[in-house]
Amino acid sequence: MKNITLKWNSKTKKTLSILPSKIVEDIALETLNRTSPTIPMSSALARNSTRGRLRRETIAMGVQNNGNIYFLESPTYYSKYVYNMNNATTNWSTPGTQSKWFDMTWTKDGKSITNNAVERNRL
Repeated sequence: MKNITLKWNSKTKKTLSILPSKIVEDIALETLNRTSPTIPMSSALARNSTRGRLRRETIAMGVQNNGNIYFLESPTYYSKYVYNMNNATTNWSTPGTQSKWFDMTWTKDGKSITNNAVERNRL
């Protein structure tokens, strides 16, 4: 059996090492972008500073990462309560909004989001 020596092109090696992370980041970003219209907004008066706070703060937080782990979050102190509300019994004040906004987007569009991210990052 012959010995084979592999000589890496340093640019290709670097591209291959960061590609999985870039795809995951792209998936998270597209998920956030598709989710934003479904994040609840308060119907409080326009002069009220809480109007739209949940949606604003979630979008402003954007895609977060901790090393190679990417995540989305809604940092508003009351978001966990709204996130877990029952859609069937909640009268959402903003049409098209819902609870479990990230889960719902992923269930509906996850395959498309993943395919788009992979396609955008093709070698």
